[in-house]
Amino acid sequence: MQWNFSQITELFINNKKTELLSEGTFGLEKESQRITGSGELSLTPHPDVFGDKCKNSRITTDFSESQIEMVTPVFQSVEEVYESLGEIQAEVEAGIDYELLWPLSMPPRLPEDDLIPIARFPKTKECQVKEIYRKGLALRYGKKMQMISGIHFNFSYSEKMIDFLYRHWNEREDKGQFRDNLYFAVARNFLRYRWLLIYLFGASPSCDYTYYPVICKQLEAIEKSCSDCAGAIENLEEFATSLRVSRFGYSDTVQDSHNLYFNSMDEYNRELSRILAMESPEYLKLGLYRDGEQVQLNGNVLQSESEFYSSIRLKQIVRKGESQLQALTRRGVKYLEVRILDLDPFERLGMSLEQLYFLQVFMLYCLFENSKAITKDEYSQMTSNHQLTAIFGRKSDLMLHNYDGQMISLKTFAEEILEKCRYIAELMDKDSASNKYKETVEKQCLKLLDKSLLPSERIYEETKEKGESFVKFGVRQAKKNLKMI
Repeated sequence: MQWNFSQITELFINNKKTELLSEGTFGLEKESQRITGSGELSLTPHPDVFGDKCKNSRITTDFSESQIEMVTPVFQSVEEVYESLGEIQAEVEAGIDYELLWPLSMPPRLPEDDLIPIARFPKTKECQVKEIYRKGLALRYGKKMQMISGIHFNFSYSEKMIDFLYRHWNEREDKGQFRDNLYFAVARNFLRYRWLLIYLFGASPSCDYTYYPVICKQLEAIEKSCSDCAGAIENLEEFATSLRVSRFGYSDTVQDSHNLYFNSMDEYNRELSRILAMESPEYLKLGLYRDGEQVQLNGNVLQSESEFYSSIRLKQIVRKGESQLQALTRRGVKYLEVRILDLDPFERLGMSLEQLYFLQVFMLYCLFENSKAITKDEYSQMTSNHQLTAIFGRKSDLMLHNYDGQMISLKTFAEEILEKCRYIAELMDKDSASNKYKETVEKQCLKLLDKSLLPSERIYEETKEKGESFVKFGVRQAKKNLKMI
């Protein structure tokens, strides 16, 4: 998209269409581990009360039998989707008896790998693919690496918004192509500026000792691939904002080595198809079968598109017999899936309604900013900013790449973005009786002045002040959240 920030904001103002800015469709997916009252991972099967995992669209499992996944329907407002998540979580809490929902993204106390139960599915062909895929993840990365949880935010702009922009900015392309180009442009800017969400909402600065070997191995890999990230392990708890999203390092390596930069549908389809078909000597050596059971879908670099752990995904509704990539290339982009949100232990649902308001503003910022094609060098800088903020985000003098060959302080870079977010929020509130969007932006601005407001800093200070272990803190917050019903 060739517009810039001032052009597009003026377009909405001059045409009196600012009411379109707050419209859209919204969905949430939340993962959470079931635990015992002492903070150990629950090893019991997925509760029967929730029925067949393949048929229950609201409550299922993610990687592990112990890992509940809650999925809302799609709604026209963030208030509705937030209320829906609350209702689903209340149903889950009622159905797990004396167990608790672990409130953090980093796992609770974990047993040895072989005791962690991979999610089991019915013996139908479709459901068994899900189970074999999970076995493949365990074989390739280890079970503990898959036990991280988070919230996914599914979002699309309203059709009225897209129609309005299409009338004013299409370049002799049909509406479907315009929509795809728009969403790809937003995805590129999301990759450029995702570090801000990691800073503001990162809530996984530490982990239990049973996870140390996994995180140290991951950070060693990050230090090797990211020259800016030296000292990651030594300064772990003091400066980290989100150990959970630091794991996206290995996905970025796959993307970068195959030039998958979200520059167009053609590029995305071509490069992702190539990766999916590319055999991996390392994974082939692991074998596809063990003791008569299939343990990987294949020996390729990625078993399926689900293994492409990008910070954001372009999605389309899948029809029977289709892959996600086929659905996407046949019918275009339907919505975006934001995948870097940690569970906030201080919020009963893992996130606040205010955070959803800010995400609306931020996704508009990604739309309004000019979004040129991503180059290999810029992608490397984007990855660096992601990792630097995840691992060193609370460091007062942290410097980031400004994508113009220079370095800039995180605080200054964030102020520049939030100033534009403040303007967008004012436009969104223009046709409303409240100032909910402006208020949430102002609240995020305060985190630049006082880092004690950051979820990551709050976790660090609470555990330090109370002398609590990671697990004891998590259990206390889980019980406190349960009392908030």
